[in-house]
Amino acid sequence: MVVTVPAMKESIDSARTFLQEARAEFRKVQWPSRSEVRAATLVVIALVVLVTLYLFAVDWILSWFFQMFIER
Repeated sequence: MVVTVPAMKESIDSARTFLQEARAEFRKVQWPSRSEVRAATLVVIALVVLVTLYLFAVDWILSWFFQMFIER
């Protein structure tokens, strides 16, 4: 495959344009503050712990139930 110089220049120009546009979009983003990130992180951790405890309890109860059922 032979790449011509104009095609190579076009690829470089399109990559440069893409990076410039991406940078412009990043400047438009309103990033969360440190306290907002911390609060969201704590919410996620708390929900993970609650779901983990719930699933543990359901698993334990079902295991106990089926063991009782099988032993009889």
